[in-house]
Amino acid sequence: MNFLNAAPATETQLETQTVLYPTLQQLVRLLPCDQKRVVDYVREEAKHNPFLIEDATLSEKSETLLEDVLPDWYTLPAQYVSLSEHLFGQISALSIPSRQREALIYLTQWISRSGYLEETSTVWANGSIWNARELEAVVPILQSLDPPGIAARSGQECLLLQLKEKSQSLAFLLVHGYLEELANCTGASIEANSNREILLQKLIQNQAYHNIDIKKLSDAIQEIQELEPRPARNFGHDNAPIVTPDLKAELTASGWQIFLTSEVEQRFCLNSEAVELLQKSQLRTRNTQQLEALFKRAKSLLTALHLWQENLLKVGQFLVERQQAFLQSRDRLDLVTTPQQLVAQSVGLSNSTISRIVRGRYMLISNPYQIFPLHLLCVPAQVGGRTPPQIQQMLVQLIEEESPANPYSDEQLAQLLRVRFDLPITRRTVTKYRKIAAIESSHKRRRLDDSRGNGQ
Repeated sequence: MNFLNAAPATETQLETQTVLYPTLQQLVRLLPCDQKRVVDYVREEAKHNPFLIEDATLSEKSETLLEDVLPDWYTLPAQYVSLSEHLFGQISALSIPSRQREALIYLTQWISRSGYLEETSTVWANGSIWNARELEAVVPILQSLDPPGIAARSGQECLLLQLKEKSQSLAFLLVHGYLEELANCTGASIEANSNREILLQKLIQNQAYHNIDIKKLSDAIQEIQELEPRPARNFGHDNAPIVTPDLKAELTASGWQIFLTSEVEQRFCLNSEAVELLQKSQLRTRNTQQLEALFKRAKSLLTALHLWQENLLKVGQFLVERQQAFLQSRDRLDLVTTPQQLVAQSVGLSNSTISRIVRGRYMLISNPYQIFPLHLLCVPAQVGGRTPPQIQQMLVQLIEEESPANPYSDEQLAQLLRVRFDLPITRRTVTKYRKIAAIESSHKRRRLDDSRGNGQ
């Protein structure tokens, strides 16, 4: 048999391979980055490319090397890890839904310098993308992080959080039920000793406490005194914002317009002197070829930087024009379903490009000023063409109207959503969105009401 002339079983197909041109390669690398990371990346490239320079007149003129202004004998103090950095590292490692993770990061801005969680859930939720129930539901997760006692709402809760692994200990029971009396029992004075004896008699009369003597009481008080009343004491604090928005939306006479918060492209340019020297060179050496490659790389990077800004503005402008009602009211019920596929088709970019632009990017909205994640405006369509926040908001509205003594079951909620909001939804889907909104079941809501009524 002549194998050379044998016909193959299947036709030979030429294998095609997608070639990413230099500019496209650079653009793919830049798209997921915010402006700070883009500037850092281009600066690093400029260190190794003589054809790429940063325009000193547009860069930060206030930047000064510490070595230029400090004496030789001065030693910089050690930089403490900030509380936010310490918490962010732990939050990023949690195996929880991304919405809960973002809520935890959002709540960290309400933690005081002492480590206490300030204000109420209603205040936290105001102007945010979460409702009060959602934010309240993630507080226990925040309180489970290091340092012990973080995000407590009171001094008592702070101490109890630090003793939660010893919930049956005398120290825990003292903080829970006798914290005010403990303040008068510390020290070695006659009055403190007398107050300890009085407290001991109270504890003996309480049948929940057994085999207690003055030594055990003193040891428990000593254990409580060794707890940290200010959990954030040993962490540095900075005033830097949690996120830096790349885009800014402003309401103008012609409607909502999108702008870049920083013109990154204008800060970098080609080194005209280096380009001129290369063009005058008559030699074709290996060094010249390497310089020509660096010149092409510099041009492709600047082109990619221009496309990075252009694509951000294009996507941002489409989203603000589509979500004008939400930008005016800041009410999540006014969000219009805008899946990323629709954005891609409308602005002429691929789905993957839209995903890179939207993910992890933020927008500053004026009047009043608020920062929102860009993906908030890319709302996927769910049941009946409604957005997930709209469905959750409807559930919250119905539950707020229900009788505390006879709360709605998930089946009843599904019927009400069908009748009142013309929303074709099943009981199972109601259960799903109820849990996402951190709303308890009807059985637990009734039980909570009963316990309040009994004063427990």
